Amino acid sequence: MNRQVLILNITRMGDLVQMGTLLSRLQEEWPGVAVDVVIDRRFAAVASLLPGLRDIIAYDFHALIDDSRAAVKSATALYADLAAWARPLAERHYHRLINLTFNRSSALLASYIGASDIRGARCAWDGESVIENPWMAYFTDMHHFRALNRFNLVDVYALGGSGPGAHAPLSVRVTPEARDWAKRFLSATPDKPHEWIAVQAGASDAMKAWRPEHFGRTLAHLSARWNGGIVLIGTPAEQDTIAQVLGVYREAGGRNPVLNAAGHTTVEQLAGLLAECRLLLTNDTGPMHLAVGVQVPVVDLSVGHVDFRETGPYGAGHWVVQPELECAPCGFDQVCAHHSCKDRLPVTMVADVLLHVLAKGDCPIDAPGYRLYRSSVDEDGLGSYCAVGTAESSDLDWYSRYWRRYWYETLTHTASHIPADPTVPQNAAVSARHLAGMMPEIDRLCRQADAIVQAAAQATRSPGSLQALQREQTALREQAVQLGMAHIASSPATASFMRAIHHDHVRGLDRMARHHALAYRQWRRHLTEIHRHLTQRPSKAGARRVPMFTGSSAAHSG
Repeated sequence: MNRQVLILNITRMGDLVQMGTLLSRLQEEWPGVAVDVVIDRRFAAVASLLPGLRDIIAYDFHALIDDSRAAVKSATALYADLAAWARPLAERHYHRLINLTFNRSSALLASYIGASDIRGARCAWDGESVIENPWMAYFTDMHHFRALNRFNLVDVYALGGSGPGAHAPLSVRVTPEARDWAKRFLSATPDKPHEWIAVQAGASDAMKAWRPEHFGRTLAHLSARWNGGIVLIGTPAEQDTIAQVLGVYREAGGRNPVLNAAGHTTVEQLAGLLAECRLLLTNDTGPMHLAVGVQVPVVDLSVGHVDFRETGPYGAGHWVVQPELECAPCGFDQVCAHHSCKDRLPVTMVADVLLHVLAKGDCPIDAPGYRLYRSSVDEDGLGSYCAVGTAESSDLDWYSRYWRRYWYETLTHTASHIPADPTVPQNAAVSARHLAGMMPEIDRLCRQADAIVQAAAQATRSPGSLQALQREQTALREQAVQLGMAHIASSPATASFMRAIHHDHVRGLDRMARHHALAYRQWRRHLTEIHRHLTQRPSKAGARRVPMFTGSSAAHSG
C-alpha cells in the first residue's frame, strides 16, 4: 500500500502555493505517495491548481470562527460538528500528518485525525499545543530573530514536512481554458501590444503596500522606454487603489495601453493571465506566488512588516527591492507612525529594474536608501537572495550566514555544501567576550537542572526542596535569557532554548525535569559552537567543515 500524507494548510492563497516544493519533496521521499490537503473552502480553487494532490478537503473554517464569535452554537456543538466532519479523515490512517497552520485549533484537529508521524502543531496530553519537528519549531522561533533568518518559508515547509533533497521550484498548473481566456482578454485593446506586464498595487494588508502614486510614476517612467501593455490585477476591494495608480500614471505622461483585470478573474484565469505576461510588479501578495508558480519573473517591493527572506519570491530569476532602514522590516504587531520605508524606493530605480528584466536596460546602480536583491538557489538547493551592487559585509550579514549554515547542519544532520566562511565579523572579540561571560551562568543552570532531575525523582519525599530549586532556576534563567536575547551572537540559540523550555508538555515531574535539562545542554552546545567559531584561527577561503551537529536535536522537537 502506498504511503498516505495529510497536510493541514488553513491559511491563505500564498501559503498554499508555497507548499509546492513540499509536495515535490514528498514524492522524492516516497515515490507514489498519496497526498491530501485540508484547506479553508475559500481557497479550494487555488489548491486545485497545485500538482501532486490526491484529494482536496475543504471546510468553511471562516464560518466556524464567525459562528464561534457570534455564539450561534455552543463551543461543544461546534467542535462536535467539526469532529463529525473530520472522522472519515481519522479513519484513513495517514502515515504522516503535516500541520502548516500554527494555532491551537489546528493542533486539536491534527491530534484528532492522528497519524504515526505528526509534524507541526499538535495537542499534548494536557490540551496545550506543542510543535513537533525541529524545522517546524524553527519557524516559530525565527520571528524572534527575523533579521538573522535566511530560510524561505517554502524551504521550511519542505524540510519540516519531508527533509532535504533536490531543489524543486514552485509549480502552478495553467489550464488551456485559462490561457485562452487570458489571450482574449489581453487582445481587447486596439493597440495590440506584443508583450504585457502585470501589476498588483494593492495588498490584503495596507502595511505591505507601496504607495499607489509611486506605482503610477514608476509605470510612467517605464512607458518612456518600453511600448508594451500593462494589466492591473487585484481584488474588487482594490479598485480605489487602482484608480489612484491610473490617475498619477496619466498625469505623469504614461502612454502605454492599460487594462484593469482586478475583480474580473477567477484564480484559474489569473494564473493564465500571469503566464501571458513578461513579469509581475507587486507587493508581497498571494498572486506574487502564483506568478512564481507559472515561472514568470517577479519584481517584489518589500515594505512594511514584510521580510522577503521569509516570504519573498522563491527560486532563481526574481528581484526584490527593500528600503535600507534600521527598523525595516518592522514587527508584525508594531504600529508604525511614519511609513517612511515606502518612500525610500526611488520610482526611477524601480522602473530601471523593470526595464532590465525586460532586456531594455542595464541593472540599476546601487544607491543609498535601498538594497536590490536577485533571487537564486544556493549550494544546498534552497532558495536564497544575493545583494546586487553591494557586498553584504556587515556583522549582521556575517551572523546571518553563520546561523543559516549552522541550523541547516544541526537540524538536517547533513553537511552543508555552502563553504564555511573563513572570516570573522568585526565584532568577533566583543561577541566572544559576551559568550564567555554567559558560560558560567549557563554552566550553573545546567548543574542546577541536573540537580532538579535528581530531586524530581525523590519529589514525594522532599517536595519543598524541589520547589526551592525550581524557583532559583527560574530566576537565574530569566537573567541569562535576557542577556542572550540582547546580543546578535546568541539570540537565535536563546530563542530556540526558550521555545524548548516552554514546550514541556510531558507527563510526570521526572520527565519534565529531564526535558529541561536537555534543553539547557542544547543551549550551551549552540553557544559553545559559535564561541569556538569566533575564536578559531581563520582558515583558507572555501575550506569545507564537518557538520556542526554533535548531539541530539530533541530539544528542538518540543
